[in-house]
Amino acid sequence: MTVDELPCASTVDGVLFTAVVGVPSVVQGLFTKREVPVRVAGLVGNDERAFDTVQSLVRKYGPGPFRVRLAADEVVLAHDPDTIRTVLGGSPDPFAADFGSKRKGMVAFQPDALTLSRDPVWEQRRQFAEAVLETGRPLHTLAEPMLAAARDSAVRAYRAAGERAVGWAELNAEFQRLTRVVVFGRAAADDVAISGALQELMSEGNRTPGKTSPKYPAFLAQIQRYLDRAESDSLAGVIAEHPVAGVEPAGQVVHWLFAMGDTLAANATRALALLATHPQIRAEVTDEVQQVGTEPAGIGKATLLSGCLLEAMRLYPTTAMFGRVAIADVPLDGGAMITEGTQVIIPNLFNHRNPDRVPYADWFAPAEWVSGTAGEDWSFNFFSHGPQACPGAGMAVYLGTAFLAHLLSAATPRVVGFDPGPGESLPYGMDLYGLHFDFTN
Repeated sequence: MTVDELPCASTVDGVLFTAVVGVPSVVQGLFTKREVPVRVAGLVGNDERAFDTVQSLVRKYGPGPFRVRLAADEVVLAHDPDTIRTVLGGSPDPFAADFGSKRKGMVAFQPDALTLSRDPVWEQRRQFAEAVLETGRPLHTLAEPMLAAARDSAVRAYRAAGERAVGWAELNAEFQRLTRVVVFGRAAADDVAISGALQELMSEGNRTPGKTSPKYPAFLAQIQRYLDRAESDSLAGVIAEHPVAGVEPAGQVVHWLFAMGDTLAANATRALALLATHPQIRAEVTDEVQQVGTEPAGIGKATLLSGCLLEAMRLYPTTAMFGRVAIADVPLDGGAMITEGTQVIIPNLFNHRNPDRVPYADWFAPAEWVSGTAGEDWSFNFFSHGPQACPGAGMAVYLGTAFLAHLLSAATPRVVGFDPGPGESLPYGMDLYGLHFDFTN
């Protein structure tokens, strides 16, 4: 059986999928969000419409993978754990991550990204990333200076809220600052220009130009200047100790700035909003932080608080759908075949909230990451799974947990712009631009 024999959504359903799921994702921004389209999408309930559309298709053409038209391409929708395990477990070969619009956009601001690589370059770049980010270790060697940076940003956010309610812009700015300190050291703390340069390049990436921006060499030179200084208590210092043949570190650092800045900021902000609107869980988290403390080892033991961060990623994935491309013919269980060149799309928003597979789909359930099976569920892919799972996942969770722990230790958050109501299931979207926080002692 070939891919042509997989169930195929009708032309009408393909148009609907493109219009409700594909187009809004592009319009809102694939790599850096555009405020006005995001706010409009929130007002019209686009996330709920996207979820309902995918759910309808899955119930109509499932239970396994099926073909559906996405703009000009016919793609395979992977929504069941078995297919997802095959695809992500087989990355980067035979399922590569450098497909279609992703490559055309990312090449503008990070042409040498690990996620765009194929063997043998991928293996070299992965080795470098795992060595510097210390993938799989309970605590990074730099856990103490990382904690200090997170504590500093949390204090700055708290103090700012004492003067006025803080919103997404302020919190994102603090995470950008935190990212610069962690990656480059204290000398970069106030270098907003380098973060701004990345934002400009990512905006160019939104237009999927298919070529590297002419501004990229200057941006790379900015990064290289910090790497040349190599502050010992930063990732730049670790980089200096882990040279890998064939890998230019500056080109790899771009993705870390991207992931730790905007993405982690969004996840932590949404976790804070969820904690602000769930007082019982917040009380349990506060007790946990008091018991384990806010030193590096304590942050590593704050599993319920880390679970809150992971739940925010599950409930509101920053990447609503992502994909792979088959670089060879790949057989699936049951005899079907995904042929070379076929794009496979994994719809995170639907998979994370699918009530047919996830009993707590629409509820804030951080305990599932502590005593449940959420951590082993291949339906949840905010950090991906398999060989291409995010090498910096542990570090990102540590930084986000540390930031939240110090903020919650200082005060009780209150939020405006997100009010699911007691006992109500959570909405499918949370508009970051509409959130504002203040804190009470």
